Amino acid sequence: MITLTTNALSAIKAALSCSAQADGLRVVAKAGSGDGVNYLMHLDSRARDGDLILEQGGLKVFIDAPSRSVARGIVIDFVESETVRGFVFEDDPAALMMMAGGGLRN
Repeated sequence: MITLTTNALSAIKAALSCSAQADGLRVVAKAGSGDGVNYLMHLDSRARDGDLILEQGGLKVFIDAPSRSVARGIVIDFVESETVRGFVFEDDPAALMMMAGGGLRN
């Protein structure tokens, strides 16, 4: 469903270490205009009723029910260069192919 890269995990864990109350990451996905999707994420203290809870690299990721179908097959990365520093949301072609019935992911 959602994959976090090593860089994203490191950046999120660093942010969590500065927060006394947060226990995980909440990812929210909303259909945007056209075929686009708007992604939001923030540190959260707990799961809520109806949340899907994923765990990756020791990090809890909370996803609410409306976001599940929209956020399928994304990879969250953290990039850092001279001009850009932040999180990037990308489609995972292998996961999208699996959801479309194109085979299983290795």
